[in-house]
Amino acid sequence: MSMARPYLITLALVYSCAIGAQPTFERFYQSGTSYTFDLIELPGHNILTCMAVAHILDPEGSIEYSSAYHGGGTYLTQTLKAAGPNSFYFTTATVAAECPFGDAALVYTVLGKMDSVGTTATVNRYTPDPGYCSGLPGGLEITEDLGAITWGRDKNFFALRVDETFQPIWAKRVARSGGFQFLKGLPGGDLLAGINMDTAGAVLARLDPNGNFIWSKSYIRPRGIVQDALIESDDSFIITGSTDSTKLGLFTPLPASYQPKLFMMKLNGEGDVQWCKGYDSAPYNWPAYIASKIKKTADGDYVVLATLGELGYNFEFRPFLMKTDLNGDTLWTQSLGRNGYSYGTNNLALLSDGGILFNGIIYGDLPGGNTGMNYIFKSDAMGHLPCWEQDYSVQTLDLFPVDSSFTLIAEDVSVTATPVFVQDTILDPDIFTVYDGCTFTTGVPSRVHGRAKPAVRPNPTPGRFTVEFQDPLMKDSYYSVYDTMGKLLFQRAAAHGQKTEEVDLTGYSKGTYVIRFTDKEGTCYERVVVE
Repeated sequence: MSMARPYLITLALVYSCAIGAQPTFERFYQSGTSYTFDLIELPGHNILTCMAVAHILDPEGSIEYSSAYHGGGTYLTQTLKAAGPNSFYFTTATVAAECPFGDAALVYTVLGKMDSVGTTATVNRYTPDPGYCSGLPGGLEITEDLGAITWGRDKNFFALRVDETFQPIWAKRVARSGGFQFLKGLPGGDLLAGINMDTAGAVLARLDPNGNFIWSKSYIRPRGIVQDALIESDDSFIITGSTDSTKLGLFTPLPASYQPKLFMMKLNGEGDVQWCKGYDSAPYNWPAYIASKIKKTADGDYVVLATLGELGYNFEFRPFLMKTDLNGDTLWTQSLGRNGYSYGTNNLALLSDGGILFNGIIYGDLPGGNTGMNYIFKSDAMGHLPCWEQDYSVQTLDLFPVDSSFTLIAEDVSVTATPVFVQDTILDPDIFTVYDGCTFTTGVPSRVHGRAKPAVRPNPTPGRFTVEFQDPLMKDSYYSVYDTMGKLLFQRAAAHGQKTEEVDLTGYSKGTYVIRFTDKEGTCYERVVVE
């Protein structure tokens, strides 16, 4: 798969000022990849996402701003979650050494904090004793006290909790073959864990705030798996998963007997089953290794994102959207996909205008010589998209899983936090080519960046600063100042023929701002920190 992976480029981009209804769209992105490929709606309807680096998208899916950190031996952004109006936590990792127990690397978890324009604050590396081989972090959960919990991918059965200063509270390891699929905060501070283990079926567990297991239960044995969970206000849970899984390779034909169902299951706070629905997608299977996602709509129903598999193979084929009522009965289903291409799904977000946003990777003969690209699609509230819709219905069945209690023990692990020093870089968005998913042509006009990057002094600043240009400003020059949410604060005409411009932000709060200068030759950008 050919995908551009940008690193050290030092230009920025103008924010969109447009605020209004969000249209539907389908976009492909030639950018790097992130593990969870999160989607976060910002005030003003812009979208913050991470595709190896942080991108702000306008309401039509065009990249408005891009930034990255580098240094400290860290990977690029893997997971990104909102902790506040302009506070976002992220996970990544750093390779420490060769693993003493095999061929894998000794990888340490890294947690960081950034604002919406990618300015990093705290970034810590966590060194456990003993270390985890291939200890890449999986998901990330923000706790009620603004701390965070992260956990290992796949079968790296560990979890780490930090406080709001990113200092370790506890780290746990489970000496079993398995791993956390998710950890979600419950009212009162407990945690709900989704766990996948060999032959144990779909496993749910409740942990206390200190990471100790209160109960553990197995459902849909022997090869059922959990994928996502939604926490209801009454301390009940809605779980999604698959009734079966396989270890066969992606391109190995599946036996006719392999007929997994997507399931939704409601449990009370003690893990007792309230109801369970199965969704039969025959003749297409659900690829068990691609997790389904569930969200609650503004009208109180549920939207589920899943993936239909290639006919007869355990490989992704087409995205599938489904809306159900509170009992899991389908209200509508939608699928999409252009013939000759395969689409995997990753993440799901419900937007304030009622639209449904989801993403993943598309494989096939793609523009720019690519065989794989990221995509982000936005449907309306009924799941309709601009093109390539494929009607697909599923059969709903009542399932009757029986829970089986068993014991899991979390062992304490000593962890040391060490600061990691990284450098923030504003990126030129033109290096991330965006294509229209309906036409497969470039979906965003090229922007002109004719001017060299200006110098800002002082930066950081108490409020007043001077911008110095390499060449005198031309006629019809002007500058615009935006806050970190993409809101235009003010716009001023700039002095024709001058090589400097005085800017005053003393009336604004401390934080990061983006200033854009524009004239007939192009635009230039800089990030300014007000202390």
